[in-house]
Amino acid sequence: MKIVFVNSPLQDYGKIKKQEYYTTPPLGLGYLATIAKNMNHEVKLIDSEALGLSLDKTVSNVLNYHPDLVGINLLTPTVNLSKEIIRNLKVKNSKLKIIAGGPHATIRPTQVLNDIPEIDILVRGEGELSLEEILRGKQLNEIKGISYIENGKITHNQNRPLNNDLDSLDFIDRSFFVNDPSIENGHLKSVIMGSRGCNYTCSFCSAPLTSGKKIRVRSIENIVDEVEFLKETHGIDSVHFLDNDFVHNKYRVLNLADELRSRNLNIRWRALARVDMTAKYGKEFLRKIKQAGCYQLVFGIESGTQRILDLIKKRTTLEQAKQAIQYCKNVGIKTKAYYMLGFPTETLQEMNQTLEHAKKLNTDIACFILVKAYPGTEMYNTLSKKYGEEPLQQYNHLQSQIPLNIPNQNFDKYHISNDLSFSQVSPEQLRDTLRKAYKMYYANGGRR
Repeated sequence: MKIVFVNSPLQDYGKIKKQEYYTTPPLGLGYLATIAKNMNHEVKLIDSEALGLSLDKTVSNVLNYHPDLVGINLLTPTVNLSKEIIRNLKVKNSKLKIIAGGPHATIRPTQVLNDIPEIDILVRGEGELSLEEILRGKQLNEIKGISYIENGKITHNQNRPLNNDLDSLDFIDRSFFVNDPSIENGHLKSVIMGSRGCNYTCSFCSAPLTSGKKIRVRSIENIVDEVEFLKETHGIDSVHFLDNDFVHNKYRVLNLADELRSRNLNIRWRALARVDMTAKYGKEFLRKIKQAGCYQLVFGIESGTQRILDLIKKRTTLEQAKQAIQYCKNVGIKTKAYYMLGFPTETLQEMNQTLEHAKKLNTDIACFILVKAYPGTEMYNTLSKKYGEEPLQQYNHLQSQIPLNIPNQNFDKYHISNDLSFSQVSPEQLRDTLRKAYKMYYANGGRR
């Protein structure tokens, strides 16, 4: 069977030029493509976001491969773009089988199948085992974790339990990616996911809904085996760990550091971390992971006011952020921070306090983004009572609305926001504040 997996674009690049920012490879689709290839199918992965493809070009690239089956991911802010791709594929080849999955499919399966009845199979949650069963020809009514339309009626099969044996997954075949490994600051870098899930319940975040409310981990040996494999086969010397919370367990990270050192891999790496845990673990912990190659930690600091942090259930404090960043600076680990503007009830004064907080912390890199409401989150459920659901599902990509007049490498690719403003300021003021934040932080242009 010939199979094409499609990573949908974040915008219709037939209408707007893609900015030159790095986009993370679609690891989820990479795992699926690898499974299909290992089952002796002919497989192609088209990353329309990384390539900056228009919707029409995406469709033509898929059809030129003459596939029997197409798998496509659905993200909430871009589901309408995916819908156009799916519909055009079906118009041009009605016999083509379409499988769709991803966060939006997992959280809103009924809505998706009502809106896009052209989808033959919708996969909820983790798709690896479901795809394998589909490709083996198992009857649809026997496959857990899928939804489909039969005789005009939507059927949701029993949920598939989350995979607790992540070591059982084969390493991703990186030949499917156009941008991994990739060059970053003179280093050849690959992206790896060492765990799935999140133990926290931030009101704005959908991660626990899509990957589970408990962190499931790969073994340290399995992770380092992949790092070693990538170094030997691709020559990588840098790794970006994409785990939602890489440092959730102090001793696990120290064990990783020991394993990297014991194999003499000389790999530099960066990861996502929380300020509360980093501040708690202290400078000695940071020194040890720096000695094992950690060159950067990335923090979701979100806000510079405690009221907002408490409101969104971040479970961190301003002092913890200050301490974590200072500890990193003390030991020589670079820092990157994400800040969000426009939370419900947030005032312009509080947003400016976030900007001042960012200035004081003075991380090496800072990204400022506008708040988005994702279906299924606590924030979305609260806002839907006020606005209804339809307005919350309208999104704009800010690239076309905010010429930031700063070098592209500082522009975050996920500058997508709801049409509405949930805060105490107008959408125009939100965009002005976002522009102000970037100009404040990168006053002289370029990375600091």
